[in-house]
Amino acid sequence: MIDGTSMTNPISTPTVTDTSLTVVAVRAVLLSHRYAAGDELTWVGGVIRSWDAALVEVTLADGSVGVGEAGAGIMAAPAVPGLVEAFRPYVEGVSFASPLEVGDHLRAYTAFWSRGGIASGVAGAIETAALDAVATRAGVPAYELLGGARRASIEAYASGGLGTTFEEVSAWAAAQVSAGFGTVKFRAMTDPDTTLALLDHVVSRLPGGVQFILDAVQACAARPWSLADAVRVGRRAAELGARWYEEPCSADDVAGYAQVRAEAGVPVSGVESNGTEREFAQLLDAGALDIAQPDVTFVGGPRAFSRVSRRARDAGAACVPHVWGSAVTFAANLHTVLADPHVELFEFCTLPNPLRDAMRIEQVHFADGRISAPTAPGLGISLTPEIEREFVFQSGGGHVIR
Repeated sequence: MIDGTSMTNPISTPTVTDTSLTVVAVRAVLLSHRYAAGDELTWVGGVIRSWDAALVEVTLADGSVGVGEAGAGIMAAPAVPGLVEAFRPYVEGVSFASPLEVGDHLRAYTAFWSRGGIASGVAGAIETAALDAVATRAGVPAYELLGGARRASIEAYASGGLGTTFEEVSAWAAAQVSAGFGTVKFRAMTDPDTTLALLDHVVSRLPGGVQFILDAVQACAARPWSLADAVRVGRRAAELGARWYEEPCSADDVAGYAQVRAEAGVPVSGVESNGTEREFAQLLDAGALDIAQPDVTFVGGPRAFSRVSRRARDAGAACVPHVWGSAVTFAANLHTVLADPHVELFEFCTLPNPLRDAMRIEQVHFADGRISAPTAPGLGISLTPEIEREFVFQSGGGHVIR
């Protein structure tokens, strides 16, 4: 396990003895896939005109190169280059015994301004890039440096469920079931009453045995529902057998989460955008979560993710990663959870996104509702000049909530 806890019967045993590194260069790389007119992703929160990615490339003294991603770049990519510049004095020319020391080092030296938010995501991206570089240098998958894979595959659920009509959401869910997923997650509508009707419409059309998750998107994002409405929707989700009810309150409403969990009778999950272990600790200590949902690219890197997972385990809660970015986010989370004995489920965003596919060295092996452990070195990512030219960053897009 990443945090050093020993586990029995791992699928693979780490074989890398030299994990040392010296960082000599770090750079931000912004990319965009701009959807053609008519192909934009529409949902009740607005129109997604492009899928953006804010990557960080790290070069080591031996010439090894690795890539990480700041997950908040899907919405705020222009903020990342400045943060990379701010972190630069604290990482370039610095030697580490392990790539997993990088995030803690950056947090320690920049504690006046980097305690959470997108800054934490950028620090984690640098750590992830260092992990990718060292594992690629050693010729092993990144999970080998995280303690070795604890399982040969992991269950995945389909995530997407956008759309402005009930029929669009149902059609998406049906396509995921046909593709082999046993659980589908779809998004709430703007108001609670329409969301209740959506639940009845979509769930009644799911085949027997297929599970569902309702994502309330922080009680539908910019204008959160009242707690009474959040509970009302949660109770209906419980009656219909929801696997869980995601983000029923605004991200900072710890007391609200606890109330919904106590009154709705459905497992409650969150908060994907949290940037620190401390924020998850507040939720878990308040009895506000059944499922913690950290994201390696938001919470500060693989080591920070592991700490959240361990804290969730100790609190009697599950841990399921949030995964919503490019191929780098997908790989960073997949390698991290394969090495984590407490994580048994993986989010698989199935919305069209070439940035999730173009950089992969090895395609995702998905069958019977499960993703197999990859075998390519590092994260299995190739960021080439051709990709940078093909996906030139275009400002004014991304996931903008209206």
